[in-house]
Order: sequence, then C-alpha cells, then structure tokens
Amino acid sequence: MSEFRSILEAIRSLSGPLLLATLVRVEGSSYRQPGARLLMDAEGPVHGSLSGGCLEADVFARGQECLKTGKPLLLRYDLRADLDLIWGTGSGCEGVAEILVERLEDAAWIRTLDDALRERHAIRIAVRLDEAHLGERTFLAYGKQPEEADLFVEEFKPPIALWIFGAGDDARPLVGMAKSLGFFVGLVDHRPAFARPERFPEADVVKCLRPSKGLSEIPVDARSAAIMITHHFEMDSGWMKLLMPSTAGYVGLMGHRRRGQRILSELETAPTTAQVARFYSPVGLDLGSESPETIALAVLSEIQAVFGGKPAVHLRDVKGSIHAGSSR
Repeated sequence: MSEFRSILEAIRSLSGPLLLATLVRVEGSSYRQPGARLLMDAEGPVHGSLSGGCLEADVFARGQECLKTGKPLLLRYDLRADLDLIWGTGSGCEGVAEILVERLEDAAWIRTLDDALRERHAIRIAVRLDEAHLGERTFLAYGKQPEEADLFVEEFKPPIALWIFGAGDDARPLVGMAKSLGFFVGLVDHRPAFARPERFPEADVVKCLRPSKGLSEIPVDARSAAIMITHHFEMDSGWMKLLMPSTAGYVGLMGHRRRGQRILSELETAPTTAQVARFYSPVGLDLGSESPETIALAVLSEIQAVFGGKPAVHLRDVKGSIHAGSSR
C-alpha cells in the first residue's frame, strides 16, 4: 500500500500525460499480485512495478497506443514455461497476468480515493474489464456485491498509524523503519527536551503530552497501533488506561512480562477479553532481537502481522497460497 501512496504523490507532482498500468488478474504463479501498479510518463516508468522487471518495458511500449488515443488497453501475458519462450522474459513465474493500461487525464476516482485515504477512510472500487466499458469505475459500499462478473474489485485502507509513547533513543529505529513501510508515525513524550521534532525529523507528528491530557490530540482508530516505550511506570500506566478502551487495533508495552501484567491488574476497569486479545506485552516477535534496530524489526513485524491478519510463521511452512485473504 505504501507503493500506491507513493504513486498518488507522484501523480500530484507530475505534469504532462501519464499512464497507469494495473495488474488486475493473475492465474498461477506471479511475482506481484493484483493491485500492483506502474506509473509511466512519456519517457518511461516513473514509479512502481508489475513484475520482477520482465514486463515493464513491453507494457510501456504497448502503452504508447493508449497514450496517443486515450483509450484503455487490457494486456495479457502468458508466462507459463513453454509460452514464456515467446516473450523471452525468462521470468519463471509460470502464470498468466492481465494488465489494465490507462491514460490519466482528469481522473476523478484518483481524487476521491486520495481524499478518502487522507481522511483515513477505507474504500472499495470496482473496475470493469469488459471491452465495452473497460476501465470504468464504481465505488462500492461495504457488504454490497457488484452485479457484473467481469470486474476487478479492490479495497484500499488508510496506512497503519503508529503512535509511539516515549521519545528516547530506542524510538529512533522504530520511527525510521515504520516510515519506510509507509506507516503514519506519531511520537508522544511528557518531557519537552525529548519531544522535539528536530530529534525525529521523519515522524509525521511529535507531541509533548501527559496522559492527563487524554487522547483528544491523538486520533487513534482501528488502523492504529500504540506502543509504550517510556520506561516510566506511571506514564505507561496512564497511557494504558486511555488506550485499552480505545479503538486502537494494537496496544503494546515494551518491557518485562510481569510489568505488563501489573499494569493490567491496576487498571480502574478490568479489560474485556477483546481488549486483552489486542494487548501485546512483551512486544514483538521472537526474532532473537537484542539491539534497538532488531527490536524495532521484531515489533514492526508483529504489528504488520496483526493488521495483515496473518500468523507469524515461515512462508516455507505455509500450505496453499501465501496471498490468500490479503488486502491493500
């Protein structure tokens, strides 16, 4: 999803004719999954990818027709072992890929989608793939199933918002790695000397707050993760009292397991089963982490697994498709 937000930013900043290629259907094995995109201008690819590098040049070449006429194209690539010799890509994907190529003019759907993500609203879009209505889009209400069969339906979710409570040096790798993943990152600390934007230039927001101020300045939602690394029992406990009943999808506490259990036991209102289920203490996956950087990797991996709805297991041991149930 961070790739698509980067494409949205590029669209806002570029002038001149643009082409957007979207992988809309896959049969068999594929390096990228439906929803992968490539933004191109008149000179060539600008941002994104559709494959491991084997299709982009041909998509750009064939997309020149779309650039001239303004009419969308649906390209089909059969990369199965025998037929792949025709393309000479050597991709080894052994699958079939269909790619929608469109010229971006005054694309109202792009603006609507951009606004929805900025306001942290999820949105579903159906794209028609039949020849008569190729590229036409409809915004779908949740729970509504489209009537047409020849569609590519995609769900877009706002970026994960990571709120880090504690602005010590151990927060630095968390901020940097989270931003590289496309997260929104907010940093909160009760110490003015620590809660300074210049200490964390990559963070989207840096606030100097105490739990007594409440969450009015910290807009958490179901796509938000909150992690407490203040290493100050009173502060951690105060933030926990506010975050446990909130809608945050992930609440984590760094430190010893007993510390987390003690804070839970001292909450004024006993947490519900659902609230305990989204509380992680100690935080992070068991990756053998010791340094701040590897601890940040373990924490962010756990957060990604939670919001991706996936168990943290080796892909080698997964039976069936590793992309089943994923959404953008």
